[in-house]
Parts: sequence; structure tokens; C-alpha cells
Amino acid sequence: MSTLVRHALLTLALAALAACGGGGGGSSGGAAPTTATVGIALTDAPTAGYDRALATITSIDLLGDNGKVNVFSGSETVDLLKLADYSELFAVQDNVPSGTYNKIRLQLSNLELVQLNGAGDADDVSTFPKLAGNGKIDLNPQGSFYVAPGATLVITIDFDVGKSLKITTTGNGKVIVRPVVFVDITSGLPSPGLTRIHGVVADIRDDGSFRLCQTRLASSRDDYRAVSRFAGDDGHCVRVRSDSSTGIFGDDGLPQEFFDLEEGEEVTAIGRLQPVPRNDDRRYEYFVLTAYVIEEGLPGTFERLRGIVDAPVDPGTDRFRLDVAPGQGIVSDGPLLAQLYPKSRIFSPKGVELGRIDIDAGASALVDSVLAIASGGPAILRTSLVILDVDGAAEEQVLTGQLVSVNKTTGQLIVAGPLGDRCVDARAADVFLIDSAGGSLNSQRGTLADLAPGQDVNVFGRAGTGGCLVAETILADR
Repeated sequence: MSTLVRHALLTLALAALAACGGGGGGSSGGAAPTTATVGIALTDAPTAGYDRALATITSIDLLGDNGKVNVFSGSETVDLLKLADYSELFAVQDNVPSGTYNKIRLQLSNLELVQLNGAGDADDVSTFPKLAGNGKIDLNPQGSFYVAPGATLVITIDFDVGKSLKITTTGNGKVIVRPVVFVDITSGLPSPGLTRIHGVVADIRDDGSFRLCQTRLASSRDDYRAVSRFAGDDGHCVRVRSDSSTGIFGDDGLPQEFFDLEEGEEVTAIGRLQPVPRNDDRRYEYFVLTAYVIEEGLPGTFERLRGIVDAPVDPGTDRFRLDVAPGQGIVSDGPLLAQLYPKSRIFSPKGVELGRIDIDAGASALVDSVLAIASGGPAILRTSLVILDVDGAAEEQVLTGQLVSVNKTTGQLIVAGPLGDRCVDARAADVFLIDSAGGSLNSQRGTLADLAPGQDVNVFGRAGTGGCLVAETILADR
């Protein structure tokens, strides 16, 4: 996972900074604003070993110049592993007091890890990781961050469930949460990667835009059917912009035109999220989403299917073969045909746009599609969006042990692991300092200078030349 930095980089626990929609913090009668609008977007990195990670968040406070400011109170359960290739607008608060903040206090009530069987059903046993401090997690950034009066911010929280879970060698394989989370804060540039928002269409305009009012989270657990907390909350509406290259697809998976959209229907829009300046005329539209793909229909209309590309795109038919991974509710005798259309879009997991030439045999793919089964013909995946992993990087390795030496000039570490001493290249590593003092789990962003011989560490990285492990992330006991 790469470090995301624009205005600030924070270290957060396995969860998300969230906020409820709220009342007017904008200007009134010419008076200068004293509050800001903050949108929280969540994203994750792919995780092997589990199919769902259901995290329940009950409260979040910001601690700083204004004392303790509660920004979320309630109960929201999200499946973090649905966020492996996109972010989504999790929460909006438009009356955050301006000032300097230096700590986030997060309360989790539950974290459930689920593995699915070959039919896509949950196995009988779920794993419930230990939540230190009864789920209270104090998050300390490396430096404080400032919320300016009148500003509109997008805070993208990029966490890694896989790196945050430690399987112990004692205690019957107990799972322990050790947080690995990055935060990107921006007030003008688009958020990194793709953003996915589901909601109801309103206020369609001739300029190719419409208002999309969020009705539920795309990362909500599959059995979530209750009335969303977003109902009637104008703070969760965004302005969606489309252009001639935007792919619009009906609930049958076939291409549509912009004029086919209707007010009151539900759609999912995928694109780049960007904050817009406050003004009195925008009717709570704090953010704009530049859409690459718009999918009509209720959540789940377009299935998101993982698989391995079995054969590249045939230029004559614009199809490729996808060997669908088990555990997704689709049983097939062989690879399925994925049908692309002129405005189907292809991206990397980090949001870099790719082309059909990049869809090659052996690549890992995640497709948004509607399965169409014609009488007497082959099953077709009508595909609007492809997330393609063409990185081809070596498999990630994990080294657990104790620091023997730290060379802060060269960035080389020696770690005593279960198979003996091993060198680690830590020059580009993200360092996290973890402790459980004060009855809560404390996570703080660190640097190479915070590492010292004798510390217990978990090093995540990939094999480099000369046998050294090139570290991407280091968790160190403080």
C-alpha cells in the first residue's frame, strides 16, 4: 500500500473517521464562517484469507483546541473488504468547529471476519478479533492537522485489514487487531482512486449533471435492508457530472444514454470525488463526483465478481474470458465470457485508467457486470467496469521478530526472526508505533528514528535483491 499525502498523513486504527450530516455551518448575513464541512471517504487494500470484515463503529470524537468534539454517535456496520478497489462517501458533517486537532478517539463495538464456502454462503464459524481497550482506540497523528473556517475537506481513510490482523502462535490462533491506516486530506484536488456512491437521482440538468442523494453505503453488509441513516439528509447529496465518455448502463447491463436517466431512480456512480467551495446557492452540495461509469438499479443489480483473465479481449467481439473465483454464488463448467461495450471503463486498483490491451491472460480482475443467460447460448457477463491488477509484483512477505540493529543512515535493519537474522531495507517503509497504555489501543505514525534494538516488530514487504526484505510497512511496539 502506498502512502497518501497531500495536507496531512495520520495513523488510524482498523476503522474509519466518520461524521453524521448536520446543520448550517455556512455563512449567514455576511458573517465569517467559524466551522467547516468535512466529508469522510473510506477505502481499503485487498485482503487474503477472509471474504468479509464486518466492523461496527459506534462513536468518534476529535480532540484538539476545541476540547472533545463528537462527530459520530450511533451504530454503523460496514464490510471493509468491499472497499478493496474504491472509496465511498461514508459521512458528512457541515459544522465541524475550525481549529487544530491532534487526536481521534474511535469506539468499535464489534469486528467479525467471515469466510465463505464455494457456494458463496457463510461458513458456520466466524472469527471475532480481540479489540484492545474494549474497542476504544486513541489515534495520534505524527503532527496535528488544521481545519480552516469555511473550508470543505475530503478525508480519505485508507486502511489495510490484512496488515491489521495478527495471527498469534499461542492462545489457539487468536486474532489481534494492530491498526495500519493512512489518511489523505484534500480541500481542492480530487480524492485518490475511484469513489463509488449509491443513491437516488434528482435535479437532472441539461449540462449532463444530476444530484445524487445517498441512500445507503455500498459497503453495507449484504443483509442490511433497514432504512438508511441518510434518509432525508441533504448533506449526503453530491452533484454528479458526466460527459461524452461516461459509460451509462441500464439495470440489464446494456448501454444507455444520459437522457434515459430518470429522477427518483436508484443508481451507483463511480468516478472522482472532489470538494467544492461553500456558497449559499448549492443546496448542501458540498462535493462533486466526475463520473466514469453510472449503473442503474438497486444495490446488487451489478454483481462485482472476482476472477482471473483466461484469455485477452477478442477485437472482433470485444469479449474476454474470465475464470470466476469460487465463493461468489456462480458455478460454471469453465470461464465465462465478459462482454465489453464502447464506454466500458478499465482501471487499476489505484484508479489509473487502463485499456483493453492490458486485459491479458493471468491478470486478476474484478468486474461490475450483469449475468445474462440466453436460451441455447453462452452465459454473458455484460460488463460496465473492470478493475484490473496488472502490477505483477512479487507476493508480500511478513517477518515477525525483534530488532537487532538499526542503521538510520542507510535505512537497513537486522531483525531476528523465527528462521534467524534477516536484513530489511526500511528506507521507504511506513512506520507505526503501537501500545495499549491507558486502557485503550494507541496507534501513532512514526519514522525510522523511532526504531531501536529490542523492539518487537512486524515487517510487511517483498523480497529484494541480495536477500533483503524491502519493507513497505513496519508495526513496532512502542
